[in-house]
Amino acid sequence: MAPKKRKSAKKPLKRTQKKKKSLSKWQVFLMGIAIGLGLFWLPFDTDFSAVHLSKNQLPEEPTESIFAKYLPTTTPILEKEGFFLAYNGQTRNAHWVYHKLTSTSLEEKTSREECDFKEEPLLPDHIRASKSDYVGSGYDRGHLCAAADCSSQKAMEDSFFLSNIAPQTPAFNRGYWKKLENHVRDLTKQYRAVHVFSGPLYLSQKGRDGKRYVRYEVIGKHDVAVPTHFFMLVFVELPTDKMLGKAYILPNKTIDTTTPLKKFSASIEEVESASGVLFTNILP
Repeated sequence: MAPKKRKSAKKPLKRTQKKKKSLSKWQVFLMGIAIGLGLFWLPFDTDFSAVHLSKNQLPEEPTESIFAKYLPTTTPILEKEGFFLAYNGQTRNAHWVYHKLTSTSLEEKTSREECDFKEEPLLPDHIRASKSDYVGSGYDRGHLCAAADCSSQKAMEDSFFLSNIAPQTPAFNRGYWKKLENHVRDLTKQYRAVHVFSGPLYLSQKGRDGKRYVRYEVIGKHDVAVPTHFFMLVFVELPTDKMLGKAYILPNKTIDTTTPLKKFSASIEEVESASGVLFTNILP
């Protein structure tokens, strides 16, 4: 028998990777300090903008805070000829616009032929809408206080300030919204006076995931918000000094003009809930 071949001993495999060096305790400690300082320390920033104050704005006492006396303006109230409005600098639209109608006020002769839309001079540039925001947007510049409701030529001209304007779909502005404005003017034939509040709403809608979201389009370089809905509150005066109220919420879209107005009836509380504005505190 042939002698058995001896099996050659396996040579140990060479390690191709060197063993990683572990960090020492001091290195870990110093690294922790560096990370901690990075979380709680920020580089200094002293590039402040100048704020110019008049002498009568300065606090009388050194310990008094100027901002306790002159609080930030959240909602500017603008008084125009024939109407008032509360402005929302975030949406570039009014919160609400108020005006009063009577049969006598509607008899005044006015013309909109020479009226043109214009920016609101009482508001800073950075929170107001501009005419260019509407160019090519596909939306009408819809009046909140209707031009036809104005009792003087100056009031009509003021109604074209963009603070009284909000983006409306053309079919809505020239259709159902106009129909509602006509209806309110007709109420002056029955009542001593008609008080009107109107404004935009941004209502939530259910998404595909079942959750509710508030989503709206913005237009122009100033991001003017396009309302999802509009509201109108109508208060009528009776001869007995009693006042009655009615509310409507309408979607900012094409509405068949044959649709009954009652379909869009809402309670005053629903408008207050949707807008965040309390209107009923004006009533006696």
